[in-house]
Amino acid sequence: MNSQVEEVKSKIDIVSLLSEYIDVKKAGRNYKANCPFHGEKTPSFMISPELQIYKCFGCGASGDVYTFLQNHENMEFPEALKYLADRSGVKLIQQSNIATSEKEKVLKINQTALGFYKYVLNSHPKGKRALDYLLKDRGLKEETISKFEIGYSPDTPDALPKYLSEKKKIPINDLDKAGLIARGRNRIFDRFGGRVIFPLFDHRGEVVGFAGRLLPWDKRESGKYINSPETPAYHKSKVLYGLNITKGDIKSSKYAIIVEGELDMISSWQNGVKNVVAIKGSAVTEEQIRLLSRFTNKVVLCLDTDFAGDEAARRGAMLASNLGMDVQVATIEGFKDPDEAARNDINALHKAILNAVDIWDFLIDSIFEKFDLSGSGKSKISRELMPILNLISDKIVQSHYVEQVARRLSVPTESVLGQLIKVTETKRIGDVSSEKGVESKIKSRRELIEERLVGVSLLYDRELLSETEIIELVTTPFAKKILNEVKKIDNFNNLELGEIFKKLPKELSDGFSEVMLSDLEKSETKTVIRELKTLNFKNLLEELGNKIAVAEKNDQQKELDRLQREFSKVAKKLSALEDA
Repeated sequence: MNSQVEEVKSKIDIVSLLSEYIDVKKAGRNYKANCPFHGEKTPSFMISPELQIYKCFGCGASGDVYTFLQNHENMEFPEALKYLADRSGVKLIQQSNIATSEKEKVLKINQTALGFYKYVLNSHPKGKRALDYLLKDRGLKEETISKFEIGYSPDTPDALPKYLSEKKKIPINDLDKAGLIARGRNRIFDRFGGRVIFPLFDHRGEVVGFAGRLLPWDKRESGKYINSPETPAYHKSKVLYGLNITKGDIKSSKYAIIVEGELDMISSWQNGVKNVVAIKGSAVTEEQIRLLSRFTNKVVLCLDTDFAGDEAARRGAMLASNLGMDVQVATIEGFKDPDEAARNDINALHKAILNAVDIWDFLIDSIFEKFDLSGSGKSKISRELMPILNLISDKIVQSHYVEQVARRLSVPTESVLGQLIKVTETKRIGDVSSEKGVESKIKSRRELIEERLVGVSLLYDRELLSETEIIELVTTPFAKKILNEVKKIDNFNNLELGEIFKKLPKELSDGFSEVMLSDLEKSETKTVIRELKTLNFKNLLEELGNKIAVAEKNDQQKELDRLQREFSKVAKKLSALEDA
């Protein structure tokens, strides 16, 4: 299997693969992009087509095609291997000792369960009333029900468990891991029994979980909606309902509309608002923002809750803004939610989206609307506004709103700034940060230059690495280790860089890849050699200067004359080198 892992990897071009997820640009021999694993506006994410690796110099993320899919697409290794094997045309040889991953098991079980739910809704008498409700009461079209693969779980508690365990021979424990069943005192029953089923797909179209909705005539006291629990396949914070269907529309329209709940999303989509996705609850998560950022950098929040009063919703929206998204808020007039607006007056929904306002304007306006401008009112406005202004990470944007707030409160800008500084300092004192930054050793100028010398030599002129003069210039530990290991490789002058990379000891591979991913140009070869020689001469002059001071102190005239002559020779060489 290891040989197949390498075979698959050798047939995948990392630049081509990653460019499907992020916008990459040529940078010398390498490529660069904004890092998909942390928010940034200046690209620090480098990709090497020769080494078939990537590294972010901002957050430290690094790896190959497998690790990228595992971290960026939430794939387990077997899933990433299969995906890339299918893409490259390699037929994997299954080995009995390689178990199917837990996530793959859950995905297969979910797909089988979805087939059952769809059959019950569309073809079984038990689903007729539910289907009539969706068609007549909710106004869904048959094509829409088919497109979103909506189903129904019969109110016969053991129908699904029996079908999956007895007919499909799926172990009960696996059904439990998939979150499809619940356990009573002496029985096992369908978690979603008696509910309309909305399958939850990831953006690649895999059924990762389910949402079940009670029908109006069902008077059970359990919640109207229940969702799959967290499983190896389903993580609530990472799923955007409908994205598998609407990602193309989002990309072409250049913005996404975020609604709250499956029916809000489906009704909007059915009535012509195609660039829409739904979240669970009112708060958008960081994972969802990063997922959406692959398709657009603008979102319009069109939620059916009191957005201004919903702290979790506000926090999610502000997070999206600070992660570089253009965030706006739409308010629908005359309807309680997007579903109702879409079914009764689609123009009201279009108008709300068209008139959406920037998140910070919306939040500031909503706070001013809550209080009058009396003395105590201004105090309350200040208390609510300062934490919000403090959360604006872009200092230019923050300054704009500080001036706006000062104008509306009829106070000097300095007063608002003063309050803001107090909030910032209080927060800083109260914070106990647990975040771990990228652990990095600060390298000396010499270490950096020597590493660049080894790098440019490997890329453009490997004969240099055999020259005594060049070998003597490399003195720092890491550059020396790379040089020594490279020279041990048979016929290294004629090998591809990727082959050299594979032959290096594991402990050197990270540092080597970091060197080769930096911008190395052929034209700098002479520059780095000259700079190392210059450093050598300067170090030698410093040593001679110290020795001269000792000779003077000890009144050693003969030694002093010799040292001064040597100092003069070295100084002339340095001067000639600098003039050159």
